[in-house]
Amino acid sequence: MAKEFKEKTITINLSKVFLKPTTKRVIGAKHVICEGVKKETRLKEFKISNKLNELLWSRGRYMAQRKITVKVVKDKDIARIMLPEEKYEAKDKKVAAPKGDKEAPVEKIAEPKKDQADKSAGQAKQNVSPGEKKAEKKTAKKE
Repeated sequence: MAKEFKEKTITINLSKVFLKPTTKRVIGAKHVICEGVKKETRLKEFKISNKLNELLWSRGRYMAQRKITVKVVKDKDIARIMLPEEKYEAKDKKVAAPKGDKEAPVEKIAEPKKDQADKSAGQAKQNVSPGEKKAEKKTAKKE
């Protein structure tokens, strides 16, 4: 049985990936990494960090690395796979504040004056689509 661990560094040989078709090498590399971590840690769920993913894809889809060293951090029942220089901090869930504390006083909105109402009506005409403007011009010419 594998020893209990919190953090582990593993070097994984990716030479098996080069037996796959050239268009599927990086995708296959992800599967080989997960299988290697599964074998070492006996965990079933994995999460690959963004930086590790970017490193895998940095050389393109066709040219995967031959070997890669990764750090595996156990977070509950999930293995987080990342580069050795990356740091991982477990995120604690925040406790939601009760809903009654967020009550704010309601402000009344003043009704616009007549001058402002006329201006807002003119602005509404400005928000007309170009097709509608052409139609209005045609009807104005006919009259």
